[in-house]
Amino acid sequence: MLTIEKNRTENGESQNPAPEALTQEVLELQFPSGLLGFESHKDYQLISDPDLKPYVWLKGKDAAHTFLVIPPSYVVENYSIELADEDVNFIGLEDPAHAVVLNIATWHPDESVTVNLKGPIIYNEKTRQARQVVPKNAAELSLAHPMGN
Repeated sequence: MLTIEKNRTENGESQNPAPEALTQEVLELQFPSGLLGFESHKDYQLISDPDLKPYVWLKGKDAAHTFLVIPPSYVVENYSIELADEDVNFIGLEDPAHAVVLNIATWHPDESVTVNLKGPIIYNEKTRQARQVVPKNAAELSLAHPMGN
């Protein structure tokens, strides 16, 4: 088991450096098992848009679906997930410092935004291997955390 923690400082900034997706325009990711509910789609791109920062688009290269994602440090003050050994091995994560965590955001018709903290996307910044996981401590996490909107 591996625990990954993402925190922010008192002024709201992330203690962890910004993932490359926030500093590059397009970053290719490989999801060998797909996303939950989209298992047949393996290739995705993280696409940054300065107008949406800190959000990033996760776009399926072989499908017409796109997700809005955000690092958890912009959503909650302290976010800690416990990954199963299977998930750690699956993305080849030898060092927790190489883990990038993103959460899927949902924009609702009333213009509110909620974030799925229960099913984070983890990718290895060195190998670009990614997986959406259900952490061992998922029972403690929200499926629709409000974005203070």
